[in-house]
Amino acid sequence: MVAPVRRVLAALTLATSLALVAACAPAERTTAAGTVAPVAADPTTTPTPPAGTPTPHLVAWHAPVEAIFVHPLVLDPQLAFRPDPLGKGFEDFFVTAREFGVLLDQLWRNRWTLVDLHDVAAGTVRVPRGRKPLVLIEDDANYYRYFEGRGLARRLTLDPEGRIRAQLDDGRLTDQDVVPMVDAEVAAHPEFSADGAKGLLAETAFEGLLGERDAATAAGRARLAPLVAALKADGWTFASHTYGHIDLTTTSPAAIREDLAKWHAIADPVLGPVDVLVYPFGAPPSTSMTEELARDGFPLQMDIDIRATLRHVGPATIISRRHVDGLAFDVPSRQAPFYSVAAVRDPLRPGD
Repeated sequence: MVAPVRRVLAALTLATSLALVAACAPAERTTAAGTVAPVAADPTTTPTPPAGTPTPHLVAWHAPVEAIFVHPLVLDPQLAFRPDPLGKGFEDFFVTAREFGVLLDQLWRNRWTLVDLHDVAAGTVRVPRGRKPLVLIEDDANYYRYFEGRGLARRLTLDPEGRIRAQLDDGRLTDQDVVPMVDAEVAAHPEFSADGAKGLLAETAFEGLLGERDAATAAGRARLAPLVAALKADGWTFASHTYGHIDLTTTSPAAIREDLAKWHAIADPVLGPVDVLVYPFGAPPSTSMTEELARDGFPLQMDIDIRATLRHVGPATIISRRHVDGLAFDVPSRQAPFYSVAAVRDPLRPGD
């Protein structure tokens, strides 16, 4: 059975009432101060990795597999972490680009290697000898309207050379976002990825996909097609995070079916087949709905826990994941197998 975990939900109120971000946080809270000088997000340059090294030989892994997730990155902490309700949401549930960069390097140094969720479910995980498998998920990779003016990226896009980058509010491109930063880390350290895996992008659809607001239109789908193809070729896969970021524990079966029908209508023509459902808030549906969702196309489902778990509910495989955010930083001991909170924590994060 999955260990009970207290969920912490954040309702971030905007004039449009659409700002909703959430994660799951344990009850225990401690603090740790960061000690590393801040690194500013560079909106124009791409890190140049050293010459590629041959990928090491992979060996089978038969133990539990960890998974972690983040949200889109805060690029300007001073804009994001304002003293208002939205700023508190960013503080609790997001990490900065500076934090994510240090985090990636620590994951590599601590011998973690990115693997694909489907291999985890199938029991076919392989990693370089002496390394440990890790699934990386980015929740809400939609770049919601409430991000605008708060120091986050506006959307994912392709630059003229075909590289996957993030676009800022003013139109400039940056490599300070989850996808390009993971790509750079793997380019510098090939052993950080097994079999080409990068991560899982969990998409809602009520404000489009990947920052494209008009994903339901022919023009929007045409703009997204080359980006989606590039992401898939680059080792990224997609998951449903429901259409409206709904709580699957409290929403009625009929409303869940209606929500997922909306998601399919927008996402399927753009993303193609998607067989993973990432529970918003980590909130699981009932057993009967879990099984129904598996039969209807989502055999892989993800909840939130503080330990690696994999269990079967009828035709569904449920895999747990841990949150990496401001609340997680308050419990350094739980993060220690992955990274040092003291090293990762941005000095510009409130409370330091």
